[in-house]
Amino acid sequence: MTTPELSTSSLDEIRSEQLRRLRSGLRQVLASNRFWRQRLHEVRGWDDFERLPLTTKAELIEDQRQHPPFGTNLTYPLERYVRLHQTSGSSGDRPLRWLDDPGSWTWWTRIWADHVYRAAGVGAADRVFLAFSFGPFIGFWSAFSGAQELGAMVISGGSMSTEQRVRAIAELGATVLCSTPTYALRLAEVATQLEVELGSLRTSIHAGEPGASIPSTREAIERSLGVQCFDHTGMTELGPTGHSCSQRDGVHLIESEFIFEVSTDGRTAHLADEGMEGELVATNLGRWGSPLVRYRTGDRVRVSRRPCSCGSPFLKLPGGLQGRVDDMVTVRGVNLFPSQVEEIVRRHPEVGEFVLEHRRVRHLDEVTLVVECPDGAGSVLERLGAELRLALGARIECRQVAPGTLPRSELKSSRLRRILEET
Repeated sequence: MTTPELSTSSLDEIRSEQLRRLRSGLRQVLASNRFWRQRLHEVRGWDDFERLPLTTKAELIEDQRQHPPFGTNLTYPLERYVRLHQTSGSSGDRPLRWLDDPGSWTWWTRIWADHVYRAAGVGAADRVFLAFSFGPFIGFWSAFSGAQELGAMVISGGSMSTEQRVRAIAELGATVLCSTPTYALRLAEVATQLEVELGSLRTSIHAGEPGASIPSTREAIERSLGVQCFDHTGMTELGPTGHSCSQRDGVHLIESEFIFEVSTDGRTAHLADEGMEGELVATNLGRWGSPLVRYRTGDRVRVSRRPCSCGSPFLKLPGGLQGRVDDMVTVRGVNLFPSQVEEIVRRHPEVGEFVLEHRRVRHLDEVTLVVECPDGAGSVLERLGAELRLALGARIECRQVAPGTLPRSELKSSRLRRILEET
């Protein structure tokens, strides 16, 4: 088992340990896992590794469709698996079901305890409130287990309304909040309406959306909840991949538990290094019951290996995830991601929620920013339009709707609404 001390190792030591763990884990996978046996070969060195094919979510979905209910990515007999989770299906895909054996779940739990929580300064004395429904989505089940591993008190917000969660945080003296960034702002909004003080909170950890690494969103959460806000990245089918550090200006990817690459064309990928930009590709190194090798995450990133003042040798994503590769739209030749718009929108406290509407007009892409604003805040639209044009180089129409009009979600919020018909 890899210990946290590996986080202080040099890059050469990390690479050596990655290759050792990969070769060790693949031995059993190649012997008994039907999905990977027909795709992989033995890996002796990095040249062999880079000849392995990239893996897509569509291939995993098709495997489960042809071999229901769990597909063929199973290294062990079915009775050995103890946990079932599935993806949210928020991107419109059929949800993926994913199984974990005891060893894989211990791996998940340890990463949360030793990396995600430790980076945020969470310890045994904390009371961790998990503001989400305890359904099949894996996100905060692993956070629950990781907090238990630390010896912290874990408080489930499952089945509670937002008002009930606000009151529970206050009455139980929760010190740590785990939620999506959007839902954290919703909790703050409701707490203000109820005149409930959430002064016990000191730390928040967020996942599901890139907001916690977007400066204006992070500042909005910190200002409204009185916390220090930390980001976390991960995927149901892949594992908990990264977290922000004491600098809170990006995300460190956990290279002691994953191999990370960057792809610029969707067909090839190379080990992530300074300045690379493209789609993140990842291989997990501890989830051998249902592993992923060279998996295209769909997340667009920019990678840095410049030293971080927190002392971590792990590569960093400045500003966190840039967004989903398939969420990029091109407006008058300008590539645009929802996260770029969020950075500007969240500078304006008058705005409650927002969404980008994308449509085709006479064969051209058009984007409209729809924002919630109270009556009398019309000047915000003018300022937003000017700031977006200055920062992004694209003219984006802004439209106001009444507060409470746009949907809220405790899971991933959809920031891009595609209107398919051409007008």
